Amino acid sequence: MGLGDTLPSKLGKVVPILPVDGEWALGISGDGFPSWSPGASRIIRSIFGIVQDVENRLRLDISRSRRVTAVDLVRDALRTAILRGDLPGGSRLVQTDIAAQLDVSTTPVREAMRDLASEGLITLDSHRIGTVRMPDWDEMVEIVEMRRSLEGLAIHRALAQVTPEELSEAHLVATQLAAEEDLGSWVQTNILFHSIFHKATRSRRLSGVLLSLEEAGGVFVAQAQQLHPEIRRRAIADHFALLDAFRAGEADRAIEIQHGHISLPLEAFELDAKS
Repeated sequence: MGLGDTLPSKLGKVVPILPVDGEWALGISGDGFPSWSPGASRIIRSIFGIVQDVENRLRLDISRSRRVTAVDLVRDALRTAILRGDLPGGSRLVQTDIAAQLDVSTTPVREAMRDLASEGLITLDSHRIGTVRMPDWDEMVEIVEMRRSLEGLAIHRALAQVTPEELSEAHLVATQLAAEEDLGSWVQTNILFHSIFHKATRSRRLSGVLLSLEEAGGVFVAQAQQLHPEIRRRAIADHFALLDAFRAGEADRAIEIQHGHISLPLEAFELDAKS
């Protein structure tokens, strides 16, 4: 999809989000779905995210062709901004300000912020004002302990039921991760990669718990890569090694890879603490 194209969905009136370099970029169509407006002057990044211009303003950003709602766009834009570090811990998120900046109503902003609070990325006060949470590395220790206790079960179940199509999809996502440069998009795509294996367990409850832990660890994965960028190269290598283990049906090897992989953020934090 190129700039100036439209999403393959029913389009209504384009409502511009923000002027960038004198031109309008992404907008929400009259039926509540996103659309491109002609002349958008920024390269659209992968997955969802936000782009900040020289005046430090946010605008919505999308490159996937599936139908999405305004809630999806706002939630993923804010999540990516948090993961990328554009909205650091302690940042205040006021619904009316975000709605005005993104040119949407407060309803999708309110729902998006509620979702982010359930993920543990922000807190909401009694006035529904959000605050980006400061990373608590003790929480990441707990996340790793829980995942290590579940990964063996999940991998054995997934190995027994994963399909060639799912492995092909995981390989495609791993390849995208190897090429992705944006930190926020990388973290969200990383969650997508692991969710393929979680879903292959064919256990809704198990995959749901693992996905929740994966999402809760996203901010720590992002901060670990900011502290030690080389961690990303090791994570990418782990993805392909995990795929090889699944193709070979080697459960013990897959578990060993995954246990080391989920501990990478803690390793980066410990390295930083010693320096």
